[in-house]
Amino acid sequence: MWTLADRGALARGLAWAAYLGAVALFVLLQEVGLRLRRDEQRAWWAGTGRDVLNAAGFAALAGALRLYGFPWPAAVLAGGSLTLLLFGAYVFMATQTDSRRPRAWALAAGLCAALPVLCFPGALVAALGELVGALFAR
Repeated sequence: MWTLADRGALARGLAWAAYLGAVALFVLLQEVGLRLRRDEQRAWWAGTGRDVLNAAGFAALAGALRLYGFPWPAAVLAGGSLTLLLFGAYVFMATQTDSRRPRAWALAAGLCAALPVLCFPGALVAALGELVGALFAR
């Protein structure tokens, strides 16, 4: 269950592109999430809008990892962790630093955080399998 599926070079290349596109889009759409956060006091739906953005980003990341060959549990774990990491990187860069281009820095940080997932996929899937086995041993 905790092994990488063999998809072929073309499918893996398309999955790489989908994954990197999902990372970039998720990070860049966090600007909309911050705007919704500012509007949250005035509009009841703003908090739900942020949740929808984050859920769509999570689904895109996990789906791209599944296309790459990750088993569903590993894709969900890695996608969820990346969602939290990318969200945190964007919010930190946009609200806690005085950089001139926070979106560009957040995108660079997000891509740097997301690339090891595809550079070492077999090791990541195996590590996630060991982690889940240790946490939920029968």
